[in-house]
Amino acid sequence: MIVIIFNDSGLPAFLLFGVGTSVVALLAVFAHYTLSRKGFVLRFSNPFHVVDNKSLSSEDTSKVDDVADEPVVENVKEVDVTAKVISQHKWEEGKPGRVVVPVSADATQQEALLWLKNLKIIDDEVKADELCTRREYARWLVLVNSKFERNPRSRIVPSVALAGSTINAFDDVNHEDPDFEYIQALAEAGVVPSKLSSNDKTSDLDSSKSFFPERLISREDLIGWRAKLEYEVMPGLTEEILRNKIGFLDARELRSDVLPVLFIDTLANDKSITRKVFGQVKRFQPGKPCTKAQAAVALTSGKMTELIRDEFSKLEAENSSREFAMKDIKSELLERGDIQRFWEKKIEDENSRYLEAEAAYLEVLKDLEHQKIEQDNVVAAYLKEKAALDCQKQLLSRLKEEVDEMKERLAYERANFVDEKHKIHSTVSELQVNYEKIIDSKSILEAELEALRILRSWIEDEAKKGQARTKVLEEVGRRWKWGSRS
Repeated sequence: MIVIIFNDSGLPAFLLFGVGTSVVALLAVFAHYTLSRKGFVLRFSNPFHVVDNKSLSSEDTSKVDDVADEPVVENVKEVDVTAKVISQHKWEEGKPGRVVVPVSADATQQEALLWLKNLKIIDDEVKADELCTRREYARWLVLVNSKFERNPRSRIVPSVALAGSTINAFDDVNHEDPDFEYIQALAEAGVVPSKLSSNDKTSDLDSSKSFFPERLISREDLIGWRAKLEYEVMPGLTEEILRNKIGFLDARELRSDVLPVLFIDTLANDKSITRKVFGQVKRFQPGKPCTKAQAAVALTSGKMTELIRDEFSKLEAENSSREFAMKDIKSELLERGDIQRFWEKKIEDENSRYLEAEAAYLEVLKDLEHQKIEQDNVVAAYLKEKAALDCQKQLLSRLKEEVDEMKERLAYERANFVDEKHKIHSTVSELQVNYEKIIDSKSILEAELEALRILRSWIEDEAKKGQARTKVLEEVGRRWKWGSRS
């Protein structure tokens, strides 16, 4: 509904309030897309999540993952990617956005857990408030079923189920895994979807299929695996009918392979496994983790309750018959006096054994005294040898000191010798350098002398030539003078 209000200045102000038919239609569209696998998903995050019928310690609380913070409206492809990322991790630690409130286990859960501990199905150190993993639940389920199930069609015997098996049902559980036989047996029986579940096995052998044994068991798997061994599926039920008739508000979140057995379980009324484990609930919450106490209740619910009680009755009857037989034997022995004679003989044997032990003790005591005397003599000889060795040790220490002193002297003299040697080497090198210089000077002087000899011979030659020219000039002068006179 829209109300238009005008203020004093004449400007219109629009006030939108209430919820009209358009808002209802919008919410219906969002709800439709939320339940479908296409379109958009609207998620409302609630910071307070309470775990029903579970008691969690601080260590177990740390096993719960928080859903990653995402925008309020997101595409389905983004949701699928986020779901794959979250599915790859174990619930490890509590974070803001998920608050786990610890609740102590009730009487039914404590009783179921005690039954399984007494039957050696579950270890004694298992705590009721711990979260249960898929590995543990698979192991306990197969052990309970193989031990108490009387119907051959619903009974799983690992040795029989694995006979002739050549294919690993899961990629992350190989034959070296300690719980391989239990997990493989569930896959062989068709309780858990695996590589063996496909109709076309030739095309599915190479496809990847994982069991994720370390993940926490969800409500859907807890009830689904147990119900598949408890009930036979009625034909003619379609998935749409099952989702509408099952009575859970979140029925569309359930897997199709779990719907039939879960629907049959809801028809069991007070004998329903779901009602026995989780109580009267309207929201099943299929992905919610379960405690080991809840797993124990699921394992002991349904027809297993009577079978386990019958087993306990048999054990009690056997114990009672054994006690009665022991009482009869005891009374008979008392009447015949066998017990008294037995104990009298026992006392006589013990007395004779005591006398023998005392005699042996005295002999051993004498031997010990002789050994003590011999040991004292050995100790005295040892002390003498030790004193002699001490004297020798002192002499050796003195010799060692003298040797050390001589070693120091030799080291000092060696250092002096090395210094002298270095000095001699340096002197020799200097003399060698001077000798080379003298040789160089000598060669230079010889070269200069040779040059002087050459210069002298040249000068003498020039002088001779000059004298010859002088004589020629004088002769020419005389001739010229003679010619001028004549």
